[in-house]
Amino acid sequence: LRPRSRYCEVEFSSEELAQVSVGERLQQARVAAGLTVSDLADQTKIRVTIITAIEQDDFSYCGGVTYARGQIRSLAKALRTDAVPILVEFEIQIGLPPSAH
Repeated sequence: LRPRSRYCEVEFSSEELAQVSVGERLQQARVAAGLTVSDLADQTKIRVTIITAIEQDDFSYCGGVTYARGQIRSLAKALRTDAVPILVEFEIQIGLPPSAH
């Protein structure tokens, strides 16, 4: 397990999880970190078009569910936020049963 201090201070209650989409949550974390999409692309080596699409909840640019999970995990890590609740919400959002992370 990673120390809690590595994650950003943005916490989400279960009510907020239902109100904020995956893309919105990643975008909020990016803005809170003071990063542009280009900054995040440079850090993660994920193309700007893919990050922009993910922030708009359009996962069709990701190359499939497996790639989308990996890209979401990479973005969350770069933004120093816990990827697990975001991945669970992603799976719910696209209609998959949540898997173990």
